[in-house]
Amino acid sequence: MQRVYVANMSWGTRIMAILGVALGLALAAALVVLSIGIAIVLLPVVAVIAAIGWWRLRKMGATLRTQAAAAQAANGAQRGYRVIETEYQVVRPDQPPRR
Repeated sequence: MQRVYVANMSWGTRIMAILGVALGLALAAALVVLSIGIAIVLLPVVAVIAAIGWWRLRKMGATLRTQAAAAQAANGAQRGYRVIETEYQVVRPDQPPRR
C-alpha cells in the first residue's frame, strides 16, 4: 500500500489534495441529496399508480365474481356444497382388492 506523507508535499500539492477531498465530499453529498429528492418526487407518483392498480384489481375481481355467479346460475347449480352420489360396496378384509 502506498503511503502519502503530508510533510514532503509542497503547498500547491497540499491545496490540490484538500480541494480534491472537498470535491469528492461535495459530489457524495450532492448524490445523496439528489437521491433523496428523486425519492420524494417519485413517492407520490408510485402511490397514485398503486392506488389505480388496486382499484382496477378490485374492479376486475368484482367482474369475475359476477361472471362466475352468472355462469353458475346458467348451469342450474345451487349455491353451497355439491353432493356426488355413487354406489359402493363394502369389501371384507380377507378378500383381495379389486382394481
